[in-house]
Amino acid sequence: MPIRGLERLRRFENRIIDIARRHPALVRLRQYGYSRRDKHGFRHPIYVLEIGKKSALRKNPFALVAGVHGLETIAIRVLLDFLNEALNPKSKVYLREIKSGKLALVTMPIVNPGGIVANTRSNPAGVDLMRNSGVDAESAMPFFGGHRLGNLLPYFRGSQPEPEARQLMRFVREYLFPVKKGLAPALDIHSGYGSLNHLWWPYAFTKDPCEDTGLFQAIAKRLKSKLDDSFYRFGPQSESYTTHGDIWDKLYLECHNPAKPRTGARFLPFTLEIGTWAQLRQNPKRLLKKKLIFNPDKESKKEFIRAHRRFLYELVRLTKLGSLKEYRL
Repeated sequence: MPIRGLERLRRFENRIIDIARRHPALVRLRQYGYSRRDKHGFRHPIYVLEIGKKSALRKNPFALVAGVHGLETIAIRVLLDFLNEALNPKSKVYLREIKSGKLALVTMPIVNPGGIVANTRSNPAGVDLMRNSGVDAESAMPFFGGHRLGNLLPYFRGSQPEPEARQLMRFVREYLFPVKKGLAPALDIHSGYGSLNHLWWPYAFTKDPCEDTGLFQAIAKRLKSKLDDSFYRFGPQSESYTTHGDIWDKLYLECHNPAKPRTGARFLPFTLEIGTWAQLRQNPKRLLKKKLIFNPDKESKKEFIRAHRRFLYELVRLTKLGSLKEYRL
């Protein structure tokens, strides 16, 4: 068992538990499932935090996800930092609507704990969980977009959904699909691609626009008006690259099946890709350590974390505390 990786995971888990401990009236901790068994025989727990009143959790939840790729630990830090700030009345991004019962957050902060322990992008079976849903791309980027050559190579798709992918899909189906009205958004936080930060929406498997493109664009326009839009790029993931097996494509297609009439809230999955490659240009030696490709250096880590607080705050408020009429759709 890699001791440093296990210690890193325990530190993150302690922070998750601490959020629940400090806000017992508003936060509930669930052990939701387990990771794939690693080569030492261990299966690591996957946790969910329910934040807010149970009535708001049923009617008005916003889902936050991180840690799909074990190397991308800055994504977990950004998520946990935001949760702490959103629950802090003295913070500039305090979400008072959580306490009043108008809003709930539901989070899976670490989807791939086995990857964190092993210091790998993949899960303990060598499978890239964002290439694992079974959705085939029309024309995926070679190799990087997913392959079935074997689990010794990165971006391996696997042959069937892995336990971690199944837990994430169950999480969305349990908390978001049953919502009756308005929007049911999810934000999955990643890191590593490019020098800028990207907010993506479906699709990853095709360059065709998704059913809710107009709504995604309207939300992006509102975000640009509230944020420094030179810091973020907005658009479908396929504008950057196409991949096989994207879990959010599978869930979006499932929820927007043209053979079934649309009922309930509109499921809107977003992906925040935190760009860390600018530091590679400044210091190419960072390429020699895979973890440094996906995370900022120690000196700028706090700055990276703080920089995204306002973004998450505005996205939550725009999608959960407004109405569809505001977007004229």
